[in-house]
Amino acid sequence: MDHALELGTAMARFAELAGLGTGEEPVPACEGWTTRDLAEHLGTVHRWAGSILLSGQRLASPKPVVTEPVSEWYSATASALLGAIQAVSPDEAVPNFTRMGETAAFWPRRQMHETIVHGVDAAQALGFDEDEWTVAPQIAADGIDEVLQVFFPRMTARGVRPDVRSRIRLVATDLEQSWLVGPGEGESGTPLQLHASREADATVTGLASDLYLALWHRVSRFRLEFDGPDGIALLDGPTTP
Repeated sequence: MDHALELGTAMARFAELAGLGTGEEPVPACEGWTTRDLAEHLGTVHRWAGSILLSGQRLASPKPVVTEPVSEWYSATASALLGAIQAVSPDEAVPNFTRMGETAAFWPRRQMHETIVHGVDAAQALGFDEDEWTVAPQIAADGIDEVLQVFFPRMTARGVRPDVRSRIRLVATDLEQSWLVGPGEGESGTPLQLHASREADATVTGLASDLYLALWHRVSRFRLEFDGPDGIALLDGPTTP
């Protein structure tokens, strides 16, 4: 997958959405946020990621510095990030917040999923029909991988461990693809992604988009089918920031 290309597409979509509405629409998945807050957050994250890529340094996230109109400011931050991605070789040593696999290639993927998820937020806030924010299956599959490999360890390190009580299989019915996650070591160990050939104790089944967005708490788990209670516990608990 060309993460930079897909990022550009997601950015264009978000910029379009940011130009709609009043900016005061509440965002269902982000309590207390409006669509303006969403654009300010995402644009600031783009500036942060671009700064890390160009400097090669580990930097704290900056405070938002926004100009009007916000939709045009967002588009400028998006363009700046795409320029930074093009200016740095994917193999170049660049830090990231996981402190694992620290190359520039981390950032196009992370920013792609950041933008896609917040694009879903914006579309939901603006009252768009579901077919306007469903995520393509291959992108959703990549996002499920990222959640399991990046955010499960990150959440555990922050003291908010995903509730993985047994070996749980996630099955994407539209891809014939599955993921298996297990508890790790002890009650506080990071949940581990296991080889899909191993046996599972519980199963969660649904479209790839629904699995992905349920892990990000953007859709209800009732869109999915469960075999065993541990899958319900997983999706009812902390999985992503």
